[in-house]
Amino acid sequence: MSLIWIIIALIITITLGLLIWPILRDRNTQITVRESYDVAIYKDQLKEADREFERGLLTTEQLDAVKTEIQRKLIVAADQSAAAVYASSEPSNPKMITAFGLVLFLSIGSVAVYSYLGSPTLGNLAFVDRDIEKERKAQSGGQAVSEMTTVIDRLEQKLATDPNNLEGWLMLGRSAISMGQFPRAVKAYEQALALSPGNIDVLIDYAETLVLSNEGQVTEDALKSFKYAHKTNAAHPKARYYIALHHAQAGNMRLAIQDWVDLLAISLPDAPWIQTVQSQIKDAAKEFKIDIASIKPSLEAQQIGANIRESPQITAPGPSQSEVKAAGEMSADERQKMILSMVKRLADRLEENPNDRQGWLRLSKAYNVLGDTEKAGQALQQANALSK
Repeated sequence: MSLIWIIIALIITITLGLLIWPILRDRNTQITVRESYDVAIYKDQLKEADREFERGLLTTEQLDAVKTEIQRKLIVAADQSAAAVYASSEPSNPKMITAFGLVLFLSIGSVAVYSYLGSPTLGNLAFVDRDIEKERKAQSGGQAVSEMTTVIDRLEQKLATDPNNLEGWLMLGRSAISMGQFPRAVKAYEQALALSPGNIDVLIDYAETLVLSNEGQVTEDALKSFKYAHKTNAAHPKARYYIALHHAQAGNMRLAIQDWVDLLAISLPDAPWIQTVQSQIKDAAKEFKIDIASIKPSLEAQQIGANIRESPQITAPGPSQSEVKAAGEMSADERQKMILSMVKRLADRLEENPNDRQGWLRLSKAYNVLGDTEKAGQALQQANALSK
């Protein structure tokens, strides 16, 4: 049992004792006179009013008005004040039942409400130490996640009645990945792959999802898919990256670095994966004492890179025509939530990787579509700054 629940149990036990003890006592019960308490309160309020006047929080007119009202209440309370009232009573069975019922309701109810609304696992923070803006963003993010989960659930329900909808399965797979629901995404891509077995992009996305669902480990099934995709399209960056990652995980770091060097050779200068691959190469070379300069791009990679630079076709990751078609089958509310969620994910990713010029351009275009010209301009400024 955690410390917080032990403390809660002690508080409830003490509270129950204080509530039940007066009922169980078989003696006269003194009833405290309320008016005496009120007199003390009003006197304190008079002193507080004088202190606020001295601090400049009240004007003379305001002070007189406040003191007049408090003095009026004080006179009334003093006139009504009397000696303590004593009453002798013995708790009857109905009273006992009512008391125990009330105590039980308060104790169980308070624990239930705290379990639902409280956060017993979070540390105690003073208000000055809290990051309110971060908490608000987290709350907003939680609402977005809940809404996105609802949209995905509805999409999955639709696909249960339309299992041959390739576009729908692809959208479900990508959406599930964005939510971190990797097993769900694997099942979606399995359905898509069964409907389109010759589609290399679907095959690579399926294999990547297998890696994600296995905590980043390139499994044998995923490796077979990546190798097949690489043979079909040697310029596909994902296939090369994950094949290299498999070599690294198997301990063959020199071969892994060679594959990553080749990946850089076929990539455009502003490709979003450049930084990640460079970091992988640098870390691997340092750990295994490998001279990076001794590893040159292969002739095949150099030729592919030259062809790409001569006829660049930058296709930014985003919704395909099939995804657009699937989105058209959703309600307007579902579609809007899906779009806003995608834009937010892109913005969050760019906060972590601000050097992605193409990403900023996509974000600017997305904000323009949504009608948020201010954020569109800010994103465009970030992109322009990276082009200098």
